[in-house]
Amino acid sequence: MTPFTKSDLPEKVILSGADCFHLVLDKHAKKHGAGGNVMRKVFYFSNALSFEKTAGILKSSPVIYWLCNIKLVHGSLLKKPCWKYTDAGREIILRRHESANENEIPGDILIRDITIESERFIEADLVYYPSGSCAFVLSWNHILLDAKGTTLLFEHLNLISENKPHNFDIFFPAKEKHTGVITYIRNMYKVKKFVQTSSRPPVYSIADAGTINNDDRTLNKTIPFTVDETAIISDHAVKAGSRFGPTLYFIACCAHVIQSLNRQKNKPGDLWLPVPYDGRLKGSAGPLISNCVSFLFYRLTKDELNNVPQTVKCLSEQMKAQIKDRIPQKYTMFLNMMRHVPLWLYYFLVSRTGKGVFASFLYTSTGDNFNDLKSLFGEPLSKLTMTPALTFPPGLTFVFLKHDQALDINIAYSPEIINHNELLLIEQKLKEILLNC
Repeated sequence: MTPFTKSDLPEKVILSGADCFHLVLDKHAKKHGAGGNVMRKVFYFSNALSFEKTAGILKSSPVIYWLCNIKLVHGSLLKKPCWKYTDAGREIILRRHESANENEIPGDILIRDITIESERFIEADLVYYPSGSCAFVLSWNHILLDAKGTTLLFEHLNLISENKPHNFDIFFPAKEKHTGVITYIRNMYKVKKFVQTSSRPPVYSIADAGTINNDDRTLNKTIPFTVDETAIISDHAVKAGSRFGPTLYFIACCAHVIQSLNRQKNKPGDLWLPVPYDGRLKGSAGPLISNCVSFLFYRLTKDELNNVPQTVKCLSEQMKAQIKDRIPQKYTMFLNMMRHVPLWLYYFLVSRTGKGVFASFLYTSTGDNFNDLKSLFGEPLSKLTMTPALTFPPGLTFVFLKHDQALDINIAYSPEIINHNELLLIEQKLKEILLNC
């Protein structure tokens, strides 16, 4: 494996507006004592990986070394927050687990937090099973990487395992274009008006207003579908009118499931949902470091939830209107401006705007980012899943991940919000709608 030159690593990287929004979510998690802001990818292999080879590849990565040797420098009115490279010589820690139940991830991995005060912002684990198979788990603080960034990271690790050269140009964000203060202020009022109108009360949240967390666990439930079932679901998405890929169909299905719970609890309010939107230029290969997402915002009344095709149509109209009005770009500019606001004030403004409601529930999708990922560390993959960070409240996140033409839904939830019977209902309704609608 080719060694990298530490002097090529940047001394600092300015946080994007989306990165700073994740700082707010991190503060939100600390306030409620639940969730955290840690993402995990779990790679399953039919044969056991070599611990030494895996550790060697990880330690040969300049990106991972950089993530293990930075600290957060908070911003001010005149200074944007940044990651400062310390070159403290810290390498990634790879932990070994020998006594796990088949195909299960040990609980001590899933509850381990990575905060902005941590020495390292990325960690790894190798889990060996009695059958001779294994799982590799990579965990990181979401403030550093988004879903597309992790795709690029795993492609980068594969290049290292094949002794191919790195392209430093795509690792770190390029220098930002200067935006004038007047432009920022005008844009702020437009975005503020749009978001406040979109999220106006009454909004139903899966978490009751004022819910206090007494259980800091994040639980996960994976719903797997076969390749044949995934093909059926894709066909249903097209028939339901989801013309830009299956995302709007997936959102509609989740909305109908949440509406079922809403009816059981007899609570008023529309569903309101911010959905991540990749802000990279089309065809762009980077950057790897930094969140480059904006959001699209969807609001659904009960009259728009009579059937899935009707809901998809409503979502499609909202999406097209927002893209035409450049809402994602305007929201990105708004997030970039908010980097100059102290974190405590930023959090107050976000909480006050939504009256404590961040969303009715949360949804994200990796799209086809991981569908064609066949191997890691030079070894063939048998399965891939993702464990999302959990924002509490609402305390319920759906992640749709497609790998090797097969769809998995990972549900991250707080036991304070979703009980066992409600989880069973969610699983049953999702399967029923996706496979039969």
